[in-house]
Amino acid sequence: MAYTVMFMVHKIDMASNHLAPLFASYDWWVDLVQKALETADEFEMRLWPDDGEGIVSGQELGARVLSDDTGEIVFRGQITPAAKQEILTNYLTEEGYIKWFTLILRKDGEVIFASEHYGDETCVFVSSEEQVADIQEWAKGYPIIWRVDVFAGE
Repeated sequence: MAYTVMFMVHKIDMASNHLAPLFASYDWWVDLVQKALETADEFEMRLWPDDGEGIVSGQELGARVLSDDTGEIVFRGQITPAAKQEILTNYLTEEGYIKWFTLILRKDGEVIFASEHYGDETCVFVSSEEQVADIQEWAKGYPIIWRVDVFAGE
């Protein structure tokens, strides 16, 4: 069975674009994405036209793909050392929010991590109840995470 684990995180404010949350700490996000990057082989970055800093990293790391359905600017690419470095160390805008509207990590074509709405909707995707329990226990180490929701799928 597949499980989606979603994290509800305290925000301290909203960015000037009124869409991006600002968090007191991003340690939880970096820890999650680092774990996903250990096995991920592909990324997708989805951005809006005014997400300049995210667009620059997408252009440097991946190839632009058409996305007529949403109007987003989309880049896809392979996980390389440069992609890992960018995602783990250069993930914030100058204003202090996650610079990708959506960051998706895949392994063998399956989504294993999704950070959407500038990190406000961050999920991991796992296949066992044991993994869910491990993630729930891990989340207790980050007081900024106020709730962990689990959704069972097929």
